[in-house]
Amino acid sequence: MKHSSCSSPSGVRRLALALATLLALGTLADRAAAQARTAGTGRTTTAARSAAGAYPAATAIGNATVTVDPETRRVFVVTDDDTAEYVRQVINDLDRPTPQVLIKCVFLEATYTKDLDLGVDGSYTHTVSSSKVKEFNGVGTASTVFDLATSGGIYTMLGQDLQFTLAALAKAGKTEILSRPSILARNNQPATISLGQQVPLITNTRFDNFGNQINSVTYQNVGIILTVTPFITSDDMVEMIVAPQTSELADRSQWVPISSGSTNAGGSFAAPVINSRSADTVVVVPDGQTVVIGGLLQSKNLESTSKVPLLGDIPLVGLLFKHKVSAKAKTELMIFMTPHIVKYPADLAALTSQERGNQQLTPKAFSEEDLNRYLDNLPPPEPTPARKRK
Repeated sequence: MKHSSCSSPSGVRRLALALATLLALGTLADRAAAQARTAGTGRTTTAARSAAGAYPAATAIGNATVTVDPETRRVFVVTDDDTAEYVRQVINDLDRPTPQVLIKCVFLEATYTKDLDLGVDGSYTHTVSSSKVKEFNGVGTASTVFDLATSGGIYTMLGQDLQFTLAALAKAGKTEILSRPSILARNNQPATISLGQQVPLITNTRFDNFGNQINSVTYQNVGIILTVTPFITSDDMVEMIVAPQTSELADRSQWVPISSGSTNAGGSFAAPVINSRSADTVVVVPDGQTVVIGGLLQSKNLESTSKVPLLGDIPLVGLLFKHKVSAKAKTELMIFMTPHIVKYPADLAALTSQERGNQQLTPKAFSEEDLNRYLDNLPPPEPTPARKRK
């Protein structure tokens, strides 16, 4: 038996819309059941849910009766043969895995001294959101750097152009890989990478009637935090909302003394100061290309003391045999991000195999061998008109 309302184009559209709504309701019910299982002590079984009537009620669509079982991800349809074929096609179109993005990151720290000031030679090529994007066409020792790098900037590098940038830093011997994590994020879902430690901070201190000090302590993340939300566009570009943040404890001399109001000798404490830098921007890059976030600078005062053994330890006289050196060092955190679109399991398997070739690129001093290992699989840059053969 045929039913005209489901065989017509308008009937098919209504059926597709109803199925999509039912599947969405089933997903919400599935999430609610998962939250209930987490909060409770037992697992809600399929039989228990069926007995309790937890499934969405059967819905009549034209001549079809549709019921969704979110626990087993099944759809039950009772209808005629022609409508069943339309239902099968609609479900096949809807039941597709959500694309994911594998984001490979390299956190690299460069140290600048008075003898070395590395800069980037390049020019503005285009604008992405509110951030200027630069394309590298050479890196070397420069007397100045872009103004953008002093307050936080974003650079994009395509293909093997990345090699020239890192090679200049590696040859200078002033770079170190802090970490190289990879994170898999669902399309349009945020993912966070956190590197550092949780530091206990005293938020309040008081004394009881017996003079015992009681402290209230809270923990705060200190280190590197990178939050990325990828979005895959229709032309397989990757739009990323990037929010990097770096923080560290300031020197103790900068801590703020706070009194607890007690007259005891220990009635005051110093509240630590946390230096932090953060940025928030949106970038759009092709699949498999690399974006670099730089300009997260830190200035540190370094002090070292050298002395003659034994003689330098003599009170007063020992000052003649000591040498104290104070120096300023500036470090820059660079974050290299390469997004890879993962639509099928085979894509993830290929990226996993590629990652095995980079396993030796561990946190350490950055060398040219590391560069070659990391950059082997990057696509070559598009040739410029001057490079093309006639």
